[in-house]
Amino acid sequence: MSEREELHRKPSNRKAAMDHCAAGIAGSVFLRADAIGHVNAAISADRSYALSYLAKAWMLHAAHDDRFSDKISGLLDKADQCGLAKDSYEHGLYSALKLINGAKEVDGVRVLEAILDKSPTDLFVHQLIQDEVFWMGRSDWMRSITEKAAPAWRETMKGYGSFLSFRAFANEEAGYLDDAEQYGRRAIEIDPTDIWGAHAVAHVLTMRGEMHKGIDWLENLSTNWEHGNQMKHHLWWHLCLFLLEVGDHDRVLALLTTEIRNPDSPMIKASPAATIDITNFSSLLLRLELLGVEVGEHWETLGEICADRVCNHKSAFSNTHDMMVLAATGQYDKADELLKSMRETYYSQSGTVAQSYNAVGISVCEAILAHRKKDYARVLALLGEIPQDLTLIGASHAQRDVYYYLLVHASKQGDRQDLRTVFLKDVERIGFHGVTERAAYKNTAH
Repeated sequence: MSEREELHRKPSNRKAAMDHCAAGIAGSVFLRADAIGHVNAAISADRSYALSYLAKAWMLHAAHDDRFSDKISGLLDKADQCGLAKDSYEHGLYSALKLINGAKEVDGVRVLEAILDKSPTDLFVHQLIQDEVFWMGRSDWMRSITEKAAPAWRETMKGYGSFLSFRAFANEEAGYLDDAEQYGRRAIEIDPTDIWGAHAVAHVLTMRGEMHKGIDWLENLSTNWEHGNQMKHHLWWHLCLFLLEVGDHDRVLALLTTEIRNPDSPMIKASPAATIDITNFSSLLLRLELLGVEVGEHWETLGEICADRVCNHKSAFSNTHDMMVLAATGQYDKADELLKSMRETYYSQSGTVAQSYNAVGISVCEAILAHRKKDYARVLALLGEIPQDLTLIGASHAQRDVYYYLLVHASKQGDRQDLRTVFLKDVERIGFHGVTERAAYKNTAH
């Protein structure tokens, strides 16, 4: 008996599968912790319902973690075995992810964009596209997609607030801060529990340097995030960025273990190696150190986890944070292993992920290691060559700012005021306001 025949022989409840899958997709859009549970229930209810496999595959893909690669491939195979009608919604989701997994990321996004052209109010596809294009570092493209869909929306439509959240974040990353703030604040008026809307406005306030407004914004909304997935940890990370700027280092250190990475949190226990949690935690530790703050044994929290990730290469941005941990914990052999593995994996490879490693990620990792060894000339030689290409690593302006922390710190330690001035102008060019008054960029910084 074929696997497809076996799928159709098992007892099924299509309505239950459809209901759970819809709840899971909505949970994904709203960044709920229970989203994956719903799609698992959908798969259990009807193993011939393709959309549930596809929804789960995309959710796992969003983790940008090589540990899930085989699972994603298996889910795509299961969906295919269910039978996918050509030109169907399901076939589009399937084809897009197959292309992306085959290092044809732009082609995959184009398939998603074609789906959105037909259904511009499909929030799940908006989310999938925004995540993919965000990690390509293509903010103008990200904005053009949401703006193209905007005329199809009306304020009375279900999900309008969530669309505004996507629109706000796309506009922020593309530099349209006024529009972004307007859309994000309206999204929160519609639904104060909207994590992505809160996140978009936090980014706007970060870029503008409105630190006290940022603290108030996030603290006033923080009681609304209990339903959230790892993104709620990321919102606390954003609060910490504001707290660093006002000098409240003790509170940042406290939040590291109460909100950013609480060892008793069910989510941390369930997924201790989630890439977003690793990047949140390690980037804060490095920022604190560069500001002259003693972080104690906090680096050790991630030491073993990052040592196990030296061959995990789905995200160059994440690997640079693995390097922060490996270097800080003195695991230089593992750091060298990480570099070797990245080079071997993406040598002469094509696609946007390969480009992110070859053009930016490997050099950034080398620079982080050199900085830990106090080889500031090498940091400047490595990082100083790539500021114009940093967007290729993906992530946001606020997340990539840590690389400029390293550049400015190295230029100061290496007595290269000329380069420090150039790098500060680069930070201004990106769109950060009040650069010379920011904690890491003041002349008095550590």
